[in-house]
Amino acid sequence: MSTTLEFYNASDLLSRTGVRDGETKLGQVLQTIDEATFNSNAPLGYRYVIVGVEEDFGVRGNHGRGGADKAFQAFLQHFCNLQENRFFPAQHVAILGALVPTQTIADDDIPGLRKATEESDTQMQDVVARIIQGGAIPIIIGGGHNNSYGCLTGAAKAHGGAVNCLNIDAHTDLRNLEGRHSGNGFSYAKKEGALDAYFMWGLQENYTPEYIWQFMEDHDEVDYLGYEDYLAGEESMEDTLVRVEELLGNSYALELDVDVISDFPSSAQSISGFSMEYVRSLIYRLDTEPVYFHLCEGRIASAEDVSKAGRGLALLVSDFIKAFIFEE
Repeated sequence: MSTTLEFYNASDLLSRTGVRDGETKLGQVLQTIDEATFNSNAPLGYRYVIVGVEEDFGVRGNHGRGGADKAFQAFLQHFCNLQENRFFPAQHVAILGALVPTQTIADDDIPGLRKATEESDTQMQDVVARIIQGGAIPIIIGGGHNNSYGCLTGAAKAHGGAVNCLNIDAHTDLRNLEGRHSGNGFSYAKKEGALDAYFMWGLQENYTPEYIWQFMEDHDEVDYLGYEDYLAGEESMEDTLVRVEELLGNSYALELDVDVISDFPSSAQSISGFSMEYVRSLIYRLDTEPVYFHLCEGRIASAEDVSKAGRGLALLVSDFIKAFIFEE
């Protein structure tokens, strides 16, 4: 295996937390799940279970820039230091740990990177399936969008059939089946029957090859909101939400590639995209019973990226948890 699951404990969270008199931070109260409990068949006892990804095999295997392996630690540093107060249901959230690499692969070894991505798929699938079977909603943070495949196949395994998915993203990740990488997670999930209906929110015309436009035209269960259509004012958020519900129903997986957000530190960072406020608002506006939440492609290459990406990911995860905590 190219990755292994590293379990966290309370000390791991506390070591990332700045303690202040008179205040309580999330890192002081969030629970963890030990290896024995996770490997049993027992219910996990939480509504949300957070797991990190600390590999960037898939991004580099797609000829992209490394650094997505560091996003989870940036997130955790800032998430642990959010306030525990009446607005955040900390008792319903647990930190599992992180999928960490067991090998080092050079940037120019594309076959090796794609093989490692394929190997890590199985680990991700098993983790996501176990969390769902344990009665919780997985929140997966970090790494590349290659992990959409493991998330979708894991969810399909747990649910006993294909799942629907909303992907908030500037790209389709429906590239050719040319070996596993961050650009074809949905292609492989579609081919293997783990993904049924698929909606992309924010797709940018300039980054999408013609053969993918043809694929979408040929598949009625695949639809999108183009970012250029959004800019042109052709459709309101309310109109798109109706289309999402009509295609995906009342329960679907939620994917968020942070390169859809303008200037967010990411593997394919763009100067043009949705604002952070727009994406946060969208999370609150979704009407679904979420299968899982996957945030990916955050890239850390500097101390500034740690602060910006870490804070951004912490806010997005907090928004998701608060948006759906009462959707019992």
